[in-house]
Amino acid sequence: MESKKYSFLFGILCLFASALSAQDGTNQVGTNYNVLDSSVISTKRLPQFNEFRNNAYPFPPKPRNQWEIGVKGGLFNINGDVPSVFPGGAFGVHVRKALGYVFSLRLEYMYGTAKGLNWKPRTAGYSNPVLAAGYTGNYYDNYKTKVQDLTLDGVVTLNNIKFHKAKSNFIVYAMAGVGLTVFDAKVNALNGTTRYNYAGIAGGNIDNKKDTKDAIKNLLDDSYESNGETNGLQEKEVLGGTLKPSANIGLGMAFRLGKRVNLAIEDRFTYVTSDLLDGQRWQNTNGLGNSRILGLQMILTTTCQLV
Repeated sequence: MESKKYSFLFGILCLFASALSAQDGTNQVGTNYNVLDSSVISTKRLPQFNEFRNNAYPFPPKPRNQWEIGVKGGLFNINGDVPSVFPGGAFGVHVRKALGYVFSLRLEYMYGTAKGLNWKPRTAGYSNPVLAAGYTGNYYDNYKTKVQDLTLDGVVTLNNIKFHKAKSNFIVYAMAGVGLTVFDAKVNALNGTTRYNYAGIAGGNIDNKKDTKDAIKNLLDDSYESNGETNGLQEKEVLGGTLKPSANIGLGMAFRLGKRVNLAIEDRFTYVTSDLLDGQRWQNTNGLGNSRILGLQMILTTTCQLV
């Protein structure tokens, strides 16, 4: 049986610090300009500006577009075969270029770390060679994954389509794009050189879920010394991890704090064509069978933006 897997990057309470290279521009919160101010007009649009100023052309030229540089931090999570441990952490930077009143392009880099721990014992499906070589009884899946993500997004300002205001103190925007994702999944399988003994932990009972997780955490160290499952030579390795193409969508809201400063909240979902972000290929069904997962990673990001 094949199904889809979604890995989840949950970002909240992020802070964007952004600087713009132009005095005035388009597609930004708080944007305003004087139609008779030639300083905001590019050289190639000066002929239209002169015609408009002399009443020889009915429309003013479009002002210069702006650049934005941002820095963010937030929370990071993966939702896969192994339940995630909330929260993970992430940070990122972006460069954004407005191409008009509504549309802009944004190049963004993100780095995040997420962990997972299963309270249900795995009694079958040791596809990881480290586990298959020594574990014969119960084993509780865990992972720690580092993710790097580089994306190019198109950003559309949704409430700047009707131009009834000279400037806006609040905008809503949507985005979509493509990119590349590198991830490195590790598992905590060994206590030094010895495999963990889970014989004294009775898991799989939802009523005792918290007690089971606490007992596992008390048993484990924080080494994450073993590689998670991979597809070996079938996948490209870059920067110490597996390289995969990705795509993303998102929504955001930005609030004007000053002439060049915004505060924004943004949610972004990124889909990566891999089932191994949590270091495990198989769903854990407590020994009752396993389903192969051929899925996508989903990333959600919240951003706060200063303009």
